Amino acid sequence: MHRAAYRLAARVVHRLPLRKGKLAQSVAGRRGAVERWVEWARAGRSDAPLLWVHGASVGEALTADPVLGRLRSAEPHLQVIHTYSSPSAAAWPEPFSGDRSDYVPLDEPTSVGRVLDAVRPSLIVFAGGDMWPELAFRADERRIPMAVIGGTVRENSWRLRFPARRLYRELHSTVSWLGATSPDDAARWIRLGVAPSTVHVTGDPRHDQVLERTPRLGPLMELARWATEASTLVAGSVEASDEAVVIEGAAVTCRRHPRARLLVVPHAPAEARLSALAARAQRAGLAPVAWTPGGAEVVDSNCVIVGTQGLLFDLYALGSTAYVGGGFRQGRLHAVVEPAAYGLPVIMGPHWGQSHDARAVIRSNGGVALPRRKAAAALTACWLGWINDEALRSTAGLAARRTLHQGAASATARALLELLPGTRARERFEEPVADPRHPETEAPPPHRPPSVRR
Repeated sequence: MHRAAYRLAARVVHRLPLRKGKLAQSVAGRRGAVERWVEWARAGRSDAPLLWVHGASVGEALTADPVLGRLRSAEPHLQVIHTYSSPSAAAWPEPFSGDRSDYVPLDEPTSVGRVLDAVRPSLIVFAGGDMWPELAFRADERRIPMAVIGGTVRENSWRLRFPARRLYRELHSTVSWLGATSPDDAARWIRLGVAPSTVHVTGDPRHDQVLERTPRLGPLMELARWATEASTLVAGSVEASDEAVVIEGAAVTCRRHPRARLLVVPHAPAEARLSALAARAQRAGLAPVAWTPGGAEVVDSNCVIVGTQGLLFDLYALGSTAYVGGGFRQGRLHAVVEPAAYGLPVIMGPHWGQSHDARAVIRSNGGVALPRRKAAAALTACWLGWINDEALRSTAGLAARRTLHQGAASATARALLELLPGTRARERFEEPVADPRHPETEAPPPHRPPSVRR
């Protein structure tokens, strides 16, 4: 990468007079991160090896969770810090794994250098592949090894095109080890400049995370009673582009079937968005209720809108069918692995092809992609079909579940232990067992990616 050009662009963005939006929140949070990290290092940094995990947002942080659990089981004294750049991670109600979580510093030489010298990481891990150039270059100068876990690259990523691919080769050449989620992802990372000898196909640690996580249903008991009395569609991570389809499809379904109910979980539950969604549902003929734990009664409603973040994974446990939002925008489909872990068949928008997990669910007949036109009618037909044929719904849900595989987290943790100075690499980990209420899933053995012409 042309570092001078990148530094100039970064300085311009960081100094724009931003007042609203996620970018403004991110830059504001990152501006003060240097002093917070330096202060934490003075008070909290021990002599033990320290692992710095960076994940842009919540999904990437969750990808790292099962890996960190195994690492700390093998090395209890290991320190772990976690950085992010998205305001959604800053607002996440559950604590991330680690001794400290905060914004990543602004990607400028002085800021990054001060934090690196203060926290003295033994290894830096980028979850998903969100590598910040200045952080990587400054770490490389200090001979700090870097790894990418759960590494994915979209098939049509702009990084694969000229001239971006050439510019990014220098950045990706700094990677010491990379765990790709699939052979196709591995091949794309090699095209981007990661040395072929460092690329391994591990699978996706996020599968381990959703298979091993135990639902916390205590705060949801009122909703659980409401949902289990009917055939409930849990619409998760719903964005503005999903709302018309979900509400219109649900309104028709609820008119045709008295046991149909809709549980909507907006991706960004801001008060204005919740109000607009409730108004849209009411105009469509639904009886919406806005709900937070300990909030309003939902007994007489056929549409509940959840106004609290951090509950979606647990809410999928209450459904019989799932809709995953984001699929009406290119590259924005959210995680289908969460409902699949509960054996729910998955409905999604038309833009699903860039998600490896979504492709697996569709090909297994564990889910359905809606068309661009008459999508609400298609959602109604699919949902009613599963309501009226429980065996068909159950078969589709189990097919979605079988697309998930355990094993990536252990393979990844073993490799990271090899990179951490002062730790002993473990040949084996105790493999957590997936929820026994669901069929067993097994991971395919890790293998090398195919050779790729560079």
